[in-house]
Amino acid sequence: MRKDLPATLAGAHEEILLLRPLVFDQQTQIELQAQLLEELQKSNQTQAIRIAELESMVFGKKKRKAPPPPGPSGGGGSTHTARPRGHESYRRAVPPDEAVTYTVERSVSGCACGGTLVDVTVHDRYVEDIPLPDLTADYIAKLVTKYRVEQGMCAQCGKPSSGMDLGGQEVTVGPNVRLLVSHLVGVLGMSYAGVRGLLLSLYRMQVSDGEIAAILKGKQRDWAEAAQQLKADIQASPVVHLDETPWPIQDQGGKGYAWAMSDARSPKVYFALASSREGRHAQELLGETFTGVRISDDYAPYRSLPGEQQLCWAHLYRAGRDLRYNANLPLSQLPFVTEWYAGFSGIYQDLKRYLAQPVNPVVRELNQDELWTKLQALCASPVPPAGQPAKLARLKAQIARAGPAKLFTCLKADTPADNNRVERDLRQLVLKRKRSYGSKSEPGARALATVFSVCATAWRTNPNGYFTTLAAL
Repeated sequence: MRKDLPATLAGAHEEILLLRPLVFDQQTQIELQAQLLEELQKSNQTQAIRIAELESMVFGKKKRKAPPPPGPSGGGGSTHTARPRGHESYRRAVPPDEAVTYTVERSVSGCACGGTLVDVTVHDRYVEDIPLPDLTADYIAKLVTKYRVEQGMCAQCGKPSSGMDLGGQEVTVGPNVRLLVSHLVGVLGMSYAGVRGLLLSLYRMQVSDGEIAAILKGKQRDWAEAAQQLKADIQASPVVHLDETPWPIQDQGGKGYAWAMSDARSPKVYFALASSREGRHAQELLGETFTGVRISDDYAPYRSLPGEQQLCWAHLYRAGRDLRYNANLPLSQLPFVTEWYAGFSGIYQDLKRYLAQPVNPVVRELNQDELWTKLQALCASPVPPAGQPAKLARLKAQIARAGPAKLFTCLKADTPADNNRVERDLRQLVLKRKRSYGSKSEPGARALATVFSVCATAWRTNPNGYFTTLAAL
């Protein structure tokens, strides 16, 4: 209470102070309620769009009712053009003569009507098959070698000497089994249960999960030098791809990530299975002396790595496409999003068309200026009164932050504009993750990374001499 006012006036003053928020702040409250309602609507729209994205991740994407809209260049949303296939592509190749195991003569003595055949010709037909234990005579399911090892004691020093090392178990698996297990896990991405089942059905050989894990750790030791050389070779490449995907490690509480680095100009790929998604893993993967072009998405640790960055256009394109076909996108925003996506699709089509043309530095510089001008105009297009999704605003900001330096390095360095190569390399790990739920331990994850790196590279480099290559390591 103010002491300079009489008691009656002071009491009235307090009542006025109490009533003032109700009388004088009604307009302010109305404005605040309208502002809160608007923010709530925006939040609900953003959450609805996110829910649709999560549903597509969990349950798969629904079939689109309409094709993607055409871009300004006349192309559709898809950037892939299927090549026509000839009839020979649907037929198996004729085996060479040295591959023929048996030759069976099928003669004909006469016509079914009893007549005599003239102008008899011979035609070759081939049947390619594999031996199976229960259906092939004299099939040897597995090779068992028994070693009779002599051992004697030295009369002079008392130490034993033997014809071969007698340490370890009495029965072990041979080198061919170890190579096959590495292939089944590292190339085909099979689970331990799948490996056990195949060895039992085809070779009548029983192995345990512990034996499979020991085989992979043994190959990690055997192939450590080859894996490090593979990593160094990719780091020395002028263009590399980088990406990562979750890889659960059980003793790390299910946390973990699989990192991949692929050579853009060869089949070489190197994997690293780590316990986190921290940027230090990306730095260790690429190295400190890299001077080429790295292609990646816009994940923050990739931005500050050595060399030049090419931002993946496929990620940007898919972000716009998924927003355009999001089932929960407000109808009031659909026309603007559709128009924006069509414009971006056309720019992406133009970029792919320019990359397919012969390299001419002067022409490529003009291509870059043209595409960047179109992108700037597209991102600066007026937003309608209905507004735009928050995801589209973030996509525009991402394009502006990248600028021509990270969007069009592909034109200067004759580099792919997308990161699809390394995504395909990671796909085998993703499929294995779905089958086996990751690794039990961090050492097991490191062993698996070495096996994946060496086997995948050897398989893609020379599938016909694949096991010979692995055995030489």
